[in-house]
Amino acid sequence: MNKKQWISSILAAAVLSSPIIMPTKGSAAASFIDIDGSYAKKAIVELFDQEIVTGVGESKFYPTSNITRQDFAIILAKTLKLDVSNPPALPTFLDVPTSNYAYSYVEAAVKAGLIKGTGSNLFGTGQNLSRQDMVVMFVRALGVNPTGKAGTLQFADSSQIADYSKDFIAAAVEYGLITGYNNFFNPDTKVDRQAVALVASKFLKFKENGNTEQPASTPTAQPSKEPVTVPTPVVGGSSSSQSEHSSNSDTNAPVVESTKFEAIDNYNGTQDQLRGLAGAIGEQGAAVQAYLWTDANENGEVDADELGTAIALGTSASDGSVSAANIGDLNAGTYRFVITAKDSSNNESAKKAVHAVTVTLSKNEVPDTTAPVVDAAKFEAIDNYNGTQDQLRGLAGAIGEQGAEVQAYLWTDANENGEVDADELGTAIALGTSEADGSVSAANIGDLNAGTYTFVITAKDSSNNELAKKAAHAVTVTLSKNDVPDTTAPVVDATKFEAIDNYNGTQDQLGGLAGAIGEQGAAVQAYLWTDANENGEVDADELGTAIALGTSAADGAVSAADIGDLNAGTYRFVITAKDSSNNESAKNAAHAVTIELVNGVLTTPTVTSSIYGFDGGGGSKTKQLITGSTQSRIRFDFFSGESFTNAEIQVTLEGMIFTTNDYYTISGWTHPTSDQISNNGHTLTFTGSNIGVSDIAFELHNKVMPAPGTYLIKFKADADGPGTARSYSEEQVITLIILPPA
Repeated sequence: MNKKQWISSILAAAVLSSPIIMPTKGSAAASFIDIDGSYAKKAIVELFDQEIVTGVGESKFYPTSNITRQDFAIILAKTLKLDVSNPPALPTFLDVPTSNYAYSYVEAAVKAGLIKGTGSNLFGTGQNLSRQDMVVMFVRALGVNPTGKAGTLQFADSSQIADYSKDFIAAAVEYGLITGYNNFFNPDTKVDRQAVALVASKFLKFKENGNTEQPASTPTAQPSKEPVTVPTPVVGGSSSSQSEHSSNSDTNAPVVESTKFEAIDNYNGTQDQLRGLAGAIGEQGAAVQAYLWTDANENGEVDADELGTAIALGTSASDGSVSAANIGDLNAGTYRFVITAKDSSNNESAKKAVHAVTVTLSKNEVPDTTAPVVDAAKFEAIDNYNGTQDQLRGLAGAIGEQGAEVQAYLWTDANENGEVDADELGTAIALGTSEADGSVSAANIGDLNAGTYTFVITAKDSSNNELAKKAAHAVTVTLSKNDVPDTTAPVVDATKFEAIDNYNGTQDQLGGLAGAIGEQGAAVQAYLWTDANENGEVDADELGTAIALGTSAADGAVSAADIGDLNAGTYRFVITAKDSSNNESAKNAAHAVTIELVNGVLTTPTVTSSIYGFDGGGGSKTKQLITGSTQSRIRFDFFSGESFTNAEIQVTLEGMIFTTNDYYTISGWTHPTSDQISNNGHTLTFTGSNIGVSDIAFELHNKVMPAPGTYLIKFKADADGPGTARSYSEEQVITLIILPPA
């Protein structure tokens, strides 16, 4: 925390961060409560009425606050009425992107040839504008040729003016845009808002006269109400009028610019101070005093009995500044001081409200001079895959206080001495600010190659106390740079699992057909599920012990594995699959398969057919159709290898489902019933006639063809029905190929 602050710093931050709100047009004088004491009040009102300048907040203009280069560009563009409606797609300057609020104004000024930037493709965004740069841009806007005019400069500090701006400043004097102050120009001083307004107003008047004003034959820099501007945001009072002093008899009191006085707000137990910035007093060597003013009758006038004892602030310097002097160890609060100055001729400025400055003291505690503690051991890297930034973060307790700015520096100990030398650190990487628990959120540190890296961690608090860059604050991390991490569990299609119903005394089995598991090499398990509460949800206490079924093949199939010598009955198993990245599918009802076991006595299997297929007996075992088409009828037959009596037949469709509108015949055409259809509509199971037959036919009606691909129609049959001498035949298939549209 910054315990010792200039009051100006507090208000400067407020000015920069406050939203700009325009008072009602034509009401600037009434709305801006802080311009009555400004030498540029008339200019401010004029420019506001022309919508060239705006206020800050709801009722203030802050005339003495600095102006940034980008905000000046806005005023310049508005003053010249430049076209800002069609800025270029690509920015001229790296630090003025298209998203910057001043982008269109800066680009318009560049196009007009008024702005050159600060070099290296930078405009200088965020920098406060100097007096000499302001003048250069205004003179460019005049469209005059200033070349060769530098020889006429007569300011006492002309030698301090940059060569690139001398001709422009001389031209500005010649054309009446500026006059300087007490024969000083102060080129590097940061210009304030009121100075910009005054020069802009003069600029407009010059342009309105058609550039016909005749410059003086020998322009001389004279004192005026355009003072040197420096940051002085604790505002109060105004400047008094000034006049030239007679060389023979000095009868004029020194000018007092109370807005250029500011307080130094020291902590409790220490004297607070008051000082004047450059331009605070109009002449050198004046004795300056401050009087605490309490406006008892609240009439805004300084009455004689309202002033405290005079506090000597010292004498004014050549630039009008006044060194800081003690004003007492004051309590927190707001105070007003009337400033006076007395010259060597005993001329003293008046004790009146325009010479008053208002200051607010917060009286902080003893200043913080200790840097935040850093525990580098609590920093860790997030090792992301190639093509993605790796990150560094701090766990709880990594930083000893909240709100510290944390940075990391890549350290290469070139001389291997274990000490952090200045030339061994890379560019600072901002990690963000510390949280209340001392943690620091993960921040990007670059897409680094696999390897070991050492970073030195620093932390800087709000009082600008920064931890030393040394080995004790270093953390070493190792990155392996894996490929894109797999975080998706394998897909499980439980409908493609089926049981092998072995005879009594032999283990039954469960296996998956092609496509049962969505990826190869997954570890597949089955859990016997008893839905005790019959809610259709898989609760944790309803699953039996995991039964390993093996790993999935390239086509997603899972070989049959033993599940126990189960009694005849119906069973449900939840199927899961876990890949090599440890991603496991959920144990839920969507992944459950229901099987029915008969456990007959195994003798001889039903004989496999060799002539079943589409379009009647002996037809093709492959049929091609177009995706999305609707087929009114698809006919296929199953010719058994032997005569069926009380046979059990099971037919499974891929890509389509049976409905009660379809037909089958074993001893006459009939519709399937709903209780014969299972497996979400894909499987039809029925018992044949007691008359021995070998031809079973099927018709699918009004089916919409699925997506392009290969789909199987599978047959299994038991020629003499369940529980007798024969078992199910081996699975037999015909193939339906779905083609994309031509």
